[in-house]
Amino acid sequence: MSARKVAIIGSCVTREAFITENNPRYKTFYEIGPVGWQTSLVSFMSAPIPEAAASLIEPSESMNAHNTKTMRRDITKADRDEIRAYQPEVLIFDLYSDLRYGYIEYAGAYLTNNSNNLRKTDFFKAGAGFTKSHMVSAQADYLPVFKEKFDAFVQWARTELPNTTLVLNAFRFSSHFRIGGIDFNFVRYVGDTKNDKKWRAILRENDILDELYRWIAENYSIDVIDLRDRAYFADGNHKYGVTPWHFGRPFFEDFIASLNELMMTKRSDAPTVAEVFYRSDGTVL
Repeated sequence: MSARKVAIIGSCVTREAFITENNPRYKTFYEIGPVGWQTSLVSFMSAPIPEAAASLIEPSESMNAHNTKTMRRDITKADRDEIRAYQPEVLIFDLYSDLRYGYIEYAGAYLTNNSNNLRKTDFFKAGAGFTKSHMVSAQADYLPVFKEKFDAFVQWARTELPNTTLVLNAFRFSSHFRIGGIDFNFVRYVGDTKNDKKWRAILRENDILDELYRWIAENYSIDVIDLRDRAYFADGNHKYGVTPWHFGRPFFEDFIASLNELMMTKRSDAPTVAEVFYRSDGTVL
């Protein structure tokens, strides 16, 4: 059996399931194609930023090549074009960037308000010519836009990726990390109360994620990998830092196991993305 073609729209909570450090044999089963890295679904389904307006968004010296590339792709919506051309068998997505970053509205389009790139630019720091919104601080403004773009995403997949299975990674942020066999709690940061407010915000973000997952389940028939009934530690030795969204290997092993199980149900006669998007009452989305 040949490896299944996989595309991703998301962040490390999904992408790191497909690295050999976490799943040494993943390449036997999955071929990783285009990755919409740290792009929000609001931005992914937006029109590209017009060229003249985009020329005003220049990378700063504090941005490395990877962050610059990520921002450029978000501006041009290259990820969407490449995923369409790739025609993956599976498109896995998560809501990390919609939750953590939010968006800016600029020149009639949307961009991910990414702290790793856009927020470092002189354009963003000048604070003029755009509006911004965030899922946590401005939920009443953000949610209608998110829901509109999510519906557009589902319809886009139906039309442009008719043989693709959509899979939502329904993750939650971890409350603990482990170093040297000792457990530490993000919410009550041991010996460092200055981070209490920061980590307590994680609890609110998890509540919002749960709300979004419920809304999606109530309105769309989409395959979900949901590991929320299990507790996972964040990786206390993660190369990109100890955070509630940098999971340890057990999470990604279970994620791949769940994906493998899901893929086993996708026989040649199984319904495709063009056939399964119905609400629970039988009406077509």
